[in-house]
Amino acid sequence: MSSFLSREEAQNLMKQGGLVVDVRSVEEYTAGHAPETLNLPLHILPVLAEERIPKDRPLLLCCASGARSAMAVAILLPQGYEAYNLGSWISHPHLS
Repeated sequence: MSSFLSREEAQNLMKQGGLVVDVRSVEEYTAGHAPETLNLPLHILPVLAEERIPKDRPLLLCCASGARSAMAVAILLPQGYEAYNLGSWISHPHLS
């Protein structure tokens, strides 16, 4: 899962109930984010994923550049999540 989702792929996953999870810091998220996203910073993701993220929905992970969201995908896949790297939330205007 190293490549980013295309706009079409992201929209299809959203239609299937996909949840956008922003793994940037709280400060970055507060400064600007796509609506209806869950902020779960990467550094606490391994600890809080089980209680904060449902396993029955596809997850679209985003951050500022796509690097942290790629790490988040690598953390979540082995835990049984359907996780995809959305990349930068700014590059996906259909989320806003």
